[in-house]
Amino acid sequence: MTEPFTYRVTCGWLRDLASEPTPHDPWPCIRWDDRLLEDQIRFLDVQAELGMTCNLAWGLFVDRAWPAPLVNVTTKEREERLRAFVDAAHARGLKVLAGVGIYSWGFDAIIREHPEVSAGNPHVMCPFREAAWEWQRRILDFLMEPRFGLDGISMQSADQGRCVCDRCRGLSPAEHHARILVRSAEHVRAGRPEWIVGQASWGLRVDEPGELPHLRAISEAVDYMVEVRERSAEAEGRRREIVARLACAFGSVGGVFVEPPQHWERLRWFVPCGLLSAQALARLYADGGRACEYFYRPFANPVEEVSWRTGARVLSAPETPPDTALGEALAAVYGVTGADRDLLGDWFARAEAAYFRRARFTPGHGPLSLEPLVWAENPAAPGPPIYLRDRLDVEGRTAYARDLEGLKRELAAMALPNDGAKRKTLAAIDGTLADIAGVKAPDTAR
Repeated sequence: MTEPFTYRVTCGWLRDLASEPTPHDPWPCIRWDDRLLEDQIRFLDVQAELGMTCNLAWGLFVDRAWPAPLVNVTTKEREERLRAFVDAAHARGLKVLAGVGIYSWGFDAIIREHPEVSAGNPHVMCPFREAAWEWQRRILDFLMEPRFGLDGISMQSADQGRCVCDRCRGLSPAEHHARILVRSAEHVRAGRPEWIVGQASWGLRVDEPGELPHLRAISEAVDYMVEVRERSAEAEGRRREIVARLACAFGSVGGVFVEPPQHWERLRWFVPCGLLSAQALARLYADGGRACEYFYRPFANPVEEVSWRTGARVLSAPETPPDTALGEALAAVYGVTGADRDLLGDWFARAEAAYFRRARFTPGHGPLSLEPLVWAENPAAPGPPIYLRDRLDVEGRTAYARDLEGLKRELAAMALPNDGAKRKTLAAIDGTLADIAGVKAPDTAR
């Protein structure tokens, strides 16, 4: 039997898996209520069922900014919810990791209050300023407090760029990020040697040959490294070479990362993509990759659960053919077996192809946003369906709508054991058709 991926991590912002949207809050909303905790536990149940190892959450404590000074970070109620979440994960054999920005993301208030940590960038601290390290160290120490029960961190240092002061400009991108990532990882190792330490390369290319020595340095300090945009897979043998030269597990986000829309009702969209994710993960495994930060999906939309289950199955059993993984997911969500499962599997495969064969989207090239992550016109309101508006031309949208109408008729005629999931799927198709009908071309979108 093929060994599973070593680091089978599911991840996202706290509310990415929520069954209820937050349509009037700027992204990222980290409101934690009883309903969200119920959604998290349901998700943990499926994670355990499919053999995932870790749940990585962003927004456990703050959204955009750690407070300065670092006091009153959390409330008693929020800490109780955190402990309930952590305890539920541990009871199911899962570890909980915290997403943490390294010198970027989360430092806006600190930089405003203590400008000496930055060289003028309002979002990013400078690695040559010792005061910056003191603030980063304090945050790491806070996360390592035993009372939270956490099991590790995943670090991001490049999603908002980097310092470009005169001293920093002398460093290559990977050299710059290696300085701050290695120092942070070593500090965590000294304080919590049992912790898992991961790193995701949002904004940092790992496929450039000259950067390998710096990537090697990072790999010697962490347990796994994730390449978000799979550029290393584009040149024959390049990703395999990188894997062979690193000291840690290497991975991706699973090919197709659909960014859960914070503001939308959960049955507004229909984007099956499990087969593409499973295929991407199979290629990663063949190249020697053994890690994945596989993003949350809101299971209130049954199509999202099917897609998530399909890829997750390959993480725990890499020898599973993608169509078999899809069939198992359909059995779990819709209750189908035998010939009915095969029929629904063919329907899902055609539904997936109906969008992706027309869309200007390449799996592995970053997230597929359904709405703008932050809509400039109104950050606290549902944004336009950019996955339809910007990634399909007029002819593509027309043909896609025609395919969806046909798929809807086919699904309506099927007798499925879980009729509730079927009705929700039909509603999701209706939501997509309504968005296609109302979409405006990019140049007239305002």
